[in-house]
Amino acid sequence: MEHALMSLPERLRNDAEQALDELGASLGRLSAAVIATTDGFEVASRAGKGLEVSKLAAMACSISALGAMVGQESEVGPHQNVIVEASEGYIVIVDIPHPSYPMILNLVADREEMLGQVLYQAKRAATRLADISLLG
Repeated sequence: MEHALMSLPERLRNDAEQALDELGASLGRLSAAVIATTDGFEVASRAGKGLEVSKLAAMACSISALGAMVGQESEVGPHQNVIVEASEGYIVIVDIPHPSYPMILNLVADREEMLGQVLYQAKRAATRLADISLLG
């Protein structure tokens, strides 16, 4: 069975890489930034030593799916993102609703990074990737 990563266009992979570079430049305290397919395969990543990108990608997709189910079961509407606040930092998981290739963005930020800024930059990157046209 073919997973989504196999059919992902090279242009979209390159744009994902560029998005992570821009996130790293605008958010100085990221220990990881991962874009994954909705079935948990890494598309692009930037991660510090000791972090297993494949695990981060898979877990982010599972957490996003759980967030979607919680939103549905709670009757509050579709989820937009999931934020995990931990003692040393934040994990921000945002869906990238590309019409042909939906993906997940996962950012792991230091506690000193402003959560609002991390969320804003994550949503901005997700929107830009979702809006990429692969025509022409």
